[in-house]
Amino acid sequence: MLTQFRLAAIAAAALVVASAGQAFAFWPLFGPVRMSLAPAYGGVCEGCDLSGRIMAGAKMSNSDFDRSDFSNAVMARADASGSSFEEANFTSADLRRAKLVDAHCPRAVFEAAMLAQADARGADFRFADFTGADLRRANLDGADITGADLRNAQGLTQAQLDRACGDRLTRVPSGMRVRVCE
Repeated sequence: MLTQFRLAAIAAAALVVASAGQAFAFWPLFGPVRMSLAPAYGGVCEGCDLSGRIMAGAKMSNSDFDRSDFSNAVMARADASGSSFEEANFTSADLRRAKLVDAHCPRAVFEAAMLAQADARGADFRFADFTGADLRRANLDGADITGADLRNAQGLTQAQLDRACGDRLTRVPSGMRVRVCE
């Protein structure tokens, strides 16, 4: 009987409170334990239709999503570092604070996408379309924007372009320039 009581007490004490993609479990002997509730997507998903999906905080690094459709998807705070998104469609996707470090995104479409505060250090955006995309405070350090169309990107600054590189085919807002990639 005492053993059953102990098990019931431990089970009752293991209360979980979920908030903002994290859970806190309270264990009677060890104190609070933090667990992630973020979904994981990985491996190969070429040509997948992920449009409109809620993928906030998703772990999807080092994966292959070439030619996939992420239009209208919510990917805020997702970690897609090292993943491939060649010719992927991110039209109107929410990528705020997403981690795209060293992501491979040539010819991807980011039309009207929200990329505010995204971390895109070292990303490959060659020939990508950023028409109407929100790039406020996006980190483009070392990003290759060769041939990309950034003419109508919102919130793009010269300081961001100074840390990226492109070529003569890179289209930037009037009065701005981009250094040539080495």
